[in-house]
Amino acid sequence: MSSFNHPLNVEGFALLEVVIASAIATTIAAGSCVVLSMAIDASRHARTRTLGTILAARKIEQLRSLRWTHVSTALPALSMSSSDVTTDLSNDPATDDGSGLLRSPPGTLTSNVAGYVDYLDGNGRWAGRGPAVPAVAVYIRRWAVQPSASDVDNLLVFEVAVGTRGRDPSMLADAVHLVSMEARK
Repeated sequence: MSSFNHPLNVEGFALLEVVIASAIATTIAAGSCVVLSMAIDASRHARTRTLGTILAARKIEQLRSLRWTHVSTALPALSMSSSDVTTDLSNDPATDDGSGLLRSPPGTLTSNVAGYVDYLDGNGRWAGRGPAVPAVAVYIRRWAVQPSASDVDNLLVFEVAVGTRGRDPSMLADAVHLVSMEARK
């Protein structure tokens, strides 16, 4: 008969060691997933705000590019103001059936008012206009044109708010709000 020789000093892992190592690895993996999820969410939020800022700046530049001048002459009776009162910037490209730089009606920054709102897709491309939000729209861009209280005749205030759809249709999520002023030249 043959006898088996079993050494008392066997190398390897006991079941308890394997369970503890697995628990530690699982805890680290779960913690890493939470951190990774937070990083992805922060990156998405930053992208949304950055693109919203760019879209708001574009609309401000469109508004500032509209004609709003004052020509002074030696004879005050011949001096005249010239303002764009027909451009519709809610179309892409702009058309001449809008209100240009006329005073905006109340609520253009808090609701979707025709002529003062347009919609953009996730890449910032124009997706539509009007009070109803198109299905492809990701960003809602609203603007207002108001004369400055300090100089009604010579200073305009432009405000643009850009954000994503919120739970409440009148509210913008991740909103960016830019303000600019334009003086008659």
